[in-house]
Amino acid sequence: MITRRKTRQIRLGGVKIGGDAPLTVQSMTKTDTRDVQATLLEIWALEAAGCDIVRCAVPVREAAEKLGEIKRQIRIPLVADIHFNYKLALIALEQGVDGLRLNPGNIGGKPFVQEVVNVAKEKQIPVRIGVNAGSLEKDLLAKHGGPTAEGMVESALRHIRILEDCNYPEMKISLKASDPRMMIEAYRMLADQVDYPFHLGVTEAGTPGVGTIKSAVGLGALLSEGIGDTIRVSLSADPTEEVRVGIDILKSLGLRKGGLTFVSCPSCGRADVDLVKLAKEVEDEFRGLNEEIHIAVMGCVPEGQSVVTRQGPKPIETVSETDEVLTHAGEYRKVEWASTHAFDGELVEIQPTGFTRLRLTENHPVWAFPRPMRLKAGRERRPHVQAALDAGVELRWVPAGELRPGWVLAYPVVQEKEDRATIAADGLGEIPVDEDFMTLAGYYLSEGTMSGKAGKPYQQFFYFHEDQRAYVERLQSILSGMGLASQVRRRRHTAEVVAHSLALGQLLKALFGHGATEKRMPDWMERLPHEKQRALVKALWEGDGYLGRVRGYWRATYCTSSHALAVQVHQLLLRLGVTAFLHHRDQRARQRNWVVSVTAQAGLGRLAQILQLGARSGCRDNAKGQVVLTETMLYVGVRAVRRVAWKGHVHNLEVDGAHSFALPGAMLHNCEVNGPGEARAADIGVAGGRGIGLIFKNGEVIRKVAEKDIVKAMREEVDRFVAERKAARATAPADD
Repeated sequence: MITRRKTRQIRLGGVKIGGDAPLTVQSMTKTDTRDVQATLLEIWALEAAGCDIVRCAVPVREAAEKLGEIKRQIRIPLVADIHFNYKLALIALEQGVDGLRLNPGNIGGKPFVQEVVNVAKEKQIPVRIGVNAGSLEKDLLAKHGGPTAEGMVESALRHIRILEDCNYPEMKISLKASDPRMMIEAYRMLADQVDYPFHLGVTEAGTPGVGTIKSAVGLGALLSEGIGDTIRVSLSADPTEEVRVGIDILKSLGLRKGGLTFVSCPSCGRADVDLVKLAKEVEDEFRGLNEEIHIAVMGCVPEGQSVVTRQGPKPIETVSETDEVLTHAGEYRKVEWASTHAFDGELVEIQPTGFTRLRLTENHPVWAFPRPMRLKAGRERRPHVQAALDAGVELRWVPAGELRPGWVLAYPVVQEKEDRATIAADGLGEIPVDEDFMTLAGYYLSEGTMSGKAGKPYQQFFYFHEDQRAYVERLQSILSGMGLASQVRRRRHTAEVVAHSLALGQLLKALFGHGATEKRMPDWMERLPHEKQRALVKALWEGDGYLGRVRGYWRATYCTSSHALAVQVHQLLLRLGVTAFLHHRDQRARQRNWVVSVTAQAGLGRLAQILQLGARSGCRDNAKGQVVLTETMLYVGVRAVRRVAWKGHVHNLEVDGAHSFALPGAMLHNCEVNGPGEARAADIGVAGGRGIGLIFKNGEVIRKVAEKDIVKAMREEVDRFVAERKAARATAPADD
């Protein structure tokens, strides 16, 4: 049993610190406080992770003036981090912060300190004195021969006396150092001299692995002695990881018990269902629940646009429970639920390298990772994508609002595999799915059309340039092998191969569609062995492809007015190891033209092999740039990010198993996700849609209920969850 050190008690907003109050876990945002939306997204994620108090850096006036807007939209106490400028402290106090972190000896003299204290006293706002071994006063460094525990304590006592002289004891103290031994010694020394509450932390602790160890050693030693009232684990990682580690440290010492963790969607005010009201009703229903349980109310959704489905890309508003969508695992999974919400606000518009712009709500999670930035000759420089991957960076789900130019998005390569030896066709019998058939398919998709009376495709036409005699002869040979006659018409530099077979026309129409904008491959062709797909790509390029120099640089392109076919051709190239982009060109009075392009040397070399062409000498080597292809994933850099106004409807999908879905060029999570506080990660969660609620239990959908029955259903499931857990504990074998 740990006996806590007796201290004064102060209050930060609704949170008591010191005395007999429970220990609290704090964190600090890593955003520019002037960016309110980015800061709010981070704080909401911290709230969901269990953070009790949050601190924001206030280096300039513009940041101080944003604190009120931030404070109004969060649940936990907000502390302003002030250095040197007392005017920023005054602005922060007027903005309604719950606490200040400042050192009174560093803000310009006693009159300025007194001015800050007068306002803080009026508003009952406490001050944290924060001493850091790395920024001790010069005279103390000289006196003690560098940073020492003694010097830290002497510095803290200086600042404490200033506030005491102003008759203001509402303070807590921190003595941070990157060396846990120095930090432990300093806190022990000061604990014998003052009775103010202590905020514990090992500063600049480092990466999650090293930082967790250093923090556990430093904080654990003091906490086990009863020293400490609030803690922060400083890591060079997502702030939510700091909170998780801090909570685990407290739990490991028996200093933090379970209880209700409640989180609601930060953008729920924009949904058709009144999620603000619903969140309050659910929170009120479970207030006082003395069980360790995580409850979430979610409902944020992305802006509708094309989603990659098994049948090709579809506008998200047309995707339903009958569709299967591409997931981050490279597999197609069934859509369990689709929702629509009204939206009036700003969307995040993302421009991935080589892809069409994406628009998402700011809290919609995207699969991505950042690259560190440095300035060189006044310009921003980042490591190549491959260098970042080699350094061990990992993908994570990031709210779209956090993305910045230079981040990297991930798009999955289809991993499903299937082979077909033959297909059956009325009037043609069993047709081998071999190189000849794949060539026929490629020629039809690129150059084929058909006609006939009463909608019956009696005639088939394939168009080539007059110099493409080898392609013409190859096609005629394939048709002859199927028992079909054909003829060639030559006019205006064109060679037109014509066949007359209703059976062939019906087969081609059934498999590949009819009309330039509607052509597509059957989904099983995406899963065929590579040798068959290479034959298909070769024929596609011989029809509508190009490989040559543009403005002196080598590039390859495949153009089509069918969006579905473009997405499928792009996937074929990725499966074959060809790094490719996908975008569109719009020309006045003409249909949108979709372009699959290859520009990197490695991709061009691989494509040249598939097309059975020689090496392309003089190819520009830009493989070490904004794009990297692996067997499972295409990584592309973010070129630009901006905010755009939007008023209309936004949409979301709940996907079986993987809980993710792909847009061309990016990978999204179900938008019920909001960092660690998603409905899926909760013990019991609800995602609200128009008129309905989807109830989750341990990550799986268990019920769909009417909006009016959500709170009742949540109560039933929580009670059932608690009862099941108690029963499991009762039957579990006792520990030795």
